[in-house]
Amino acid sequence: MSLISGKKTPAYTAALLREAVDFHFAALGVEKDLRPGMKVLLKPNLLAARKPEQVVTTHPALIQAVADWLRDRGIEDITLADSPGGPYNEARLRSVYAAAKMDTLTGVTLNSDTGSAQVEQPRGKLCRRFLVIDPVRRADYIINLPKIKTHGMTVVSLGVKNLFGVVPGLEKPAIHCRYPGWEEFAGMLLDLGDLIRPSVTLVDGITAMEGNGPAGGDPRELGYTFASRDLFTLDWFLAGQVMGLSPEGIPMLCQARERGWVEEQPQYTGDPLGEIPPFRRPKTQRADFTGYLPGFLRGPVRAVTGKLFRPKPKVLAGKCVGCGRCAESCPQHIIAIVEGKARIDKKRCISCFCCQEMCPAKAITSRR
Repeated sequence: MSLISGKKTPAYTAALLREAVDFHFAALGVEKDLRPGMKVLLKPNLLAARKPEQVVTTHPALIQAVADWLRDRGIEDITLADSPGGPYNEARLRSVYAAAKMDTLTGVTLNSDTGSAQVEQPRGKLCRRFLVIDPVRRADYIINLPKIKTHGMTVVSLGVKNLFGVVPGLEKPAIHCRYPGWEEFAGMLLDLGDLIRPSVTLVDGITAMEGNGPAGGDPRELGYTFASRDLFTLDWFLAGQVMGLSPEGIPMLCQARERGWVEEQPQYTGDPLGEIPPFRRPKTQRADFTGYLPGFLRGPVRAVTGKLFRPKPKVLAGKCVGCGRCAESCPQHIIAIVEGKARIDKKRCISCFCCQEMCPAKAITSRR
């Protein structure tokens, strides 16, 4: 039976975070996995150069608590690695590390190696090959450290979605072009999650994000951390039991259940959840109840409703600062900066909302 641990963690103080890490890793028996000389990789959410208080990235204090726990058990080779949005180069990495306060971490090597290589995924249903950044390929042990957020395309950004950061830089927009439909993209993410299979996923849910996530939403004080070895069941649990968003209506989670990767009634240990008001969904999303339909009807119904009601990004001219981050991240290359404002060719838009995701000014919303 899959095990999920939950711990009330009301603030990002060193004592509370160390107590939480101790609890989660003891519950999951992580210490038994460790051996001298192993390479441990910490995979946070480092979407973009944002300050911790903007709630876009995994909080550095949680990462420090994990690193300290590992070092206390003799693990010295600890690397933090992710591929933020935009080009995957040293300058971009340095700017993200500095903004997210990752450069204050001790006992952790911040990855500066921008190499990557193709990795075969023989079990892939949609994608049989992924370009993966080198520190992930070299790691003996991966600790996945996502943040609880909503997401304009995938509805939730949790453990599975966080692993999209192992794909380097502008290869991510290329994947968006290869899998433009929301259902296709969800299936690709599952293939990637199945390939990487982190040893443990520890989730930052102390201050989460709701609304137009993963970068343009609003902070949501939640006050919990969660952990599990079962990546897919953990996401199902968090979406339904914590965020109040029906996992049956989330394509990525519905497909994970169809693949037999979700245990809908896992064992839970730790602090009770109590009453948690549902998270606000992104404006790009409406409740999808096709997960309750018979399997043979789900695909056709989603295909029809997706074409009829799929939203498109809309630039809020009054907020747009003309920085060009949206154009840089657009898979279709259909955004131009005209007279200091972003302009989108909506006829060619695939509704991936990478532009909204990377906009530092929250100047892109959605319109159906």
